[in-house]
Amino acid sequence: MEKEIKILIVEDEGIQAMGLEETLEQAGYQVVGIADSSEEVLEFVAASPIDLIVMDIHIKGEMDGIDTAKLVREERPEMPIIYLTAYMDQETIRRAAETSPAGYITKPYRQLQLLSNIEQALAENKK
Repeated sequence: MEKEIKILIVEDEGIQAMGLEETLEQAGYQVVGIADSSEEVLEFVAASPIDLIVMDIHIKGEMDGIDTAKLVREERPEMPIIYLTAYMDQETIRRAAETSPAGYITKPYRQLQLLSNIEQALAENKK
């Protein structure tokens, strides 16, 4: 039996987070938690086994998802991070690219697009 893939959702909109959680669980993934701030993300990364992060760029607190991803990379450089965001301006895309994301999906997302990005990120991470 394959091990259950553990995913952390980083999303500050409660309804969006619940929809994402439902989508991921229906696809057979285990959602280890939902974080809405950089502090929460770092707590989860330190305390929980996580295989992948789905990260919104606009989150609560001083740091956005990109700054948070940079901190996660310091602790877990191999961690695949997929951005899921409504922000597509050039500066945001440039900043996000600096963190070597496993994917960049715009909201509103399509389930198939999200799930295929996750599968690809996990496959790349096994190499």
